[in-house]
This record gives sequence, C-alpha cells and structure tokens, in this order.
Amino acid sequence: MTLWYVARAAGVVAMIMFTLSAAFGIVTSGSRNPERRFWFQYVHRSAAVTGLVLLGAHVIAVIADSNVAISPTVLLWPFGSGYRPFAMALGTLALYGVVLAAVAGAARGRLAHSRTFSKYWRTIHIAASVGWALSIGHALLAGTDRSTPWMLAITLSCLVAVVGASFYRAHTYAPSNLVRTR
Repeated sequence: MTLWYVARAAGVVAMIMFTLSAAFGIVTSGSRNPERRFWFQYVHRSAAVTGLVLLGAHVIAVIADSNVAISPTVLLWPFGSGYRPFAMALGTLALYGVVLAAVAGAARGRLAHSRTFSKYWRTIHIAASVGWALSIGHALLAGTDRSTPWMLAITLSCLVAVVGASFYRAHTYAPSNLVRTR
C-alpha cells in the first residue's frame, strides 16, 4: 500500500507544481518589471523542477507497485497498458512533453547563441503546455481517486489557475493597456 500512496501523492503534487509553473510562466512572459520577472521566473523554474522530481517518483512508484499491472514498457509504447490504456497514454505523452521542455530549458543557456534554437525556443517550450494539459486529462481519467470530490476539486482548481493566469496576462499585457496616454 505504501507505493500506492506514494504514487498518488507524488502524481497529485506534481500536477499542482506543474500548474504553479505554468501559471507563473504565463504571467512572467508578459511582465516588463525586471524584479518581478526575476522572482516569477524563479518560482516558475523551481516549481517545474519540483514537479519533475515528483513526476519521477510517481512513475517509479506506479511501475514498482506489484498491485498495479503497469509495466515499464508503457513509457515506450504509451497505448500498451492493460490498465486504462487511453488514460495511461495521456500520462506518458504528458511526461514526454514536460521532459522535452525541461531538457530544452536546461540547454537554453548553452544554446542561446544559436539563432536556430532561439528561433524555435517558444515552439519547443509549448511542449510543456501540452504536457500540462495532457496531465489534467490523465488526472481526470486515471487512478482510483479520479472521481472523488477532493481530486476533482484539485484538478479543476489547477485548470482554473492556468486559465485565470492566461486571462490575467491577456488583459494586463494587451497592447492597448501598454499604451500610456497623458
């Protein structure tokens, strides 16, 4: 039972950390205040790294749990799970997205001088957004607690946080709001 609890807790908290990272990333990208931008980026990156560590714990605990019929091959063949194959595929694809963005983010400083990498950075970074969205789908479709009120509340709160951050950024940093009139 310990692995089951670890898997559940790590998965839920990883989703919360990735939600914090996404929300701060959305709000940060439009900020013109250098100090605010610095701290928001710090929280964005810290939450992402924490989410990656917890995601690793989630995956290891699920695969190691002998009461769950999920094989490590699901990491290579996402639809190959005998347990809720679509939900497991969403989780695996979410993992791919956030890991791709993390690797690209870690390499960003070293590759900043490359025009090609800089040109495609935002496109590559969208993998994290796609991964986050897929993780929400995974949370809604997988696991034994997916339909409990507390899990639905956490999942929907994560969704509301990112959508709210998007609306805040769109409203606050819209071009018409940046023009100063006397």
